Amino acid sequence: MEKFKFNMESVSKIYFLDNPYPNGHAIETFSWSGRIDEYGFIWFDFHLKTENYYANDDDENNEEEDEDLSDWDSKIVWGNYHACTLSSNYWGEQRGIRINNLDEKLDFEAVIKNDLLSNDLPSEQHFDDDDLAFNIYLLGHDSCAGHQIRFSKTDNNQYDIIWTGKIALTYVGDDEFSHEFKAQIFNAEFEGFHYPKTWSVEKATEMFKAKLARFEEYEFVDLNPKSNKREYKLDKLKQ
Repeated sequence: MEKFKFNMESVSKIYFLDNPYPNGHAIETFSWSGRIDEYGFIWFDFHLKTENYYANDDDENNEEEDEDLSDWDSKIVWGNYHACTLSSNYWGEQRGIRINNLDEKLDFEAVIKNDLLSNDLPSEQHFDDDDLAFNIYLLGHDSCAGHQIRFSKTDNNQYDIIWTGKIALTYVGDDEFSHEFKAQIFNAEFEGFHYPKTWSVEKATEMFKAKLARFEEYEFVDLNPKSNKREYKLDKLKQ
């Protein structure tokens, strides 16, 4: 982490090592949620979107840059793709990081006390994009893996998060994870656990009771209180 310039202000940002913007890119949208699938596996999902790469760029000489620069080093190339989206669920696919074992109840507090690892960095012999925990739109639809996510609890059930990982510019045919990113997110809130829409609240209660430690510390929250359609998630009780 010492390879990145540290953000001393409480502004959530993502940094791409050695790209043309050493001050990073502000994160406009960030969400952190959980879900249980039909098999009883529990996952964390994360989603972030940055402001435009060039939002705070005062350099008016971008058009004069060296034509021999790589895509990673070129402000013009970054500008062509505007902003980054890094997500496990934005494109409709269910990816994310699994956080439980089927033979034991999940202790939420125990999970966030340790670094969360995706363990999906491809080997030299095998690279299948479907195995990756997240999708990324960076300089096109690229690939990312080797995620490490660290939580620091603050006040009012909020968390500061450090998220690092590696990137391959697969959009231009490069499948080597030779680039790195670091995101600093401040005062994030866990948004609760979702469950399959085909489940009734009764079934969801039964499944969560079997899979979550201290189920009594959670409550079902209506996602659409102003609608006649009832849809819920399970959230931690506010303390």
